[in-house]
Amino acid sequence: MRIPRFWAVADGSEVGPRGDRIYRRAWGWSTSSMADAFAVAQERLQTTLANVRSGVRADSYYPRTPSREPILDELIVDGEAVIAITRNRYGAEILNTDRVLIADVDLLDLDKRTGGSLLRRLFGRSKADAEPQGEPAPVLERLDAIATWAARNPGFGVIVYRTASGLRVFVTGVDEPAASAVGQQILIDFRADPIYLELCRAHGTFRARLTPKPWRLPRMKAPRERWPFADASSERDFDRWHVAYDSASRDFAVCRRLASFGPAPSTLEAQILQVHDERTRVSAPLPLA
Repeated sequence: MRIPRFWAVADGSEVGPRGDRIYRRAWGWSTSSMADAFAVAQERLQTTLANVRSGVRADSYYPRTPSREPILDELIVDGEAVIAITRNRYGAEILNTDRVLIADVDLLDLDKRTGGSLLRRLFGRSKADAEPQGEPAPVLERLDAIATWAARNPGFGVIVYRTASGLRVFVTGVDEPAASAVGQQILIDFRADPIYLELCRAHGTFRARLTPKPWRLPRMKAPRERWPFADASSERDFDRWHVAYDSASRDFAVCRRLASFGPAPSTLEAQILQVHDERTRVSAPLPLA
């Protein structure tokens, strides 16, 4: 995984083609030192100011640039980080790993279609097991499609979770899942978001949100302050937000497990799944956020 530990910022201004002075800010990053991060910031600032001078509108760097997120926790195995837990721009904790493939499947309309029979035909399961109680037709339909994929790819383990907006799928048994052509093809097969696919390819990691989106919680919004904080006052403001966020999150889970197919995960993969399940509160009978 290529998750920077060090971030630095560089500010500057330049006169544009119309004679007006334009101010710009550029962030730099490094996995090794603040000095390297600042050098990257300065280099990116100079590129940005050159674009200002020439009037060129540069394309957005995301998702080719890393996300500016602090590392909160890590799972180290044999001296190597196999999980890094970070906090994203709107305050949620994110699991990052390059050892298990993760795909989010968003379903925009969860109440219009019908489905659910293929699971029973493929695996001979009871209706209660194949069609989770209370799940709308689009969820069952996509679950059928994932079951079909699993049946056609019996060498991979597939674990499916229900999220507030669709499904989350873990695929185990994939060699170098973030970097390999096989891993990229699985994301395409599951119709993963193109930006997410590019992010995985660029940074060699998969991501899964572990805590609720704040706007799905009562009386919560995203934090105004973003890490690295500008000053001590900004950090205190974020700390107050975080206390309220943690309190509001207690009555919600992020996902619940729906189904699993294929071989069992390896010991390492099982460790990653355990961290995910514990932190997303999979076993708690709570609403999803």
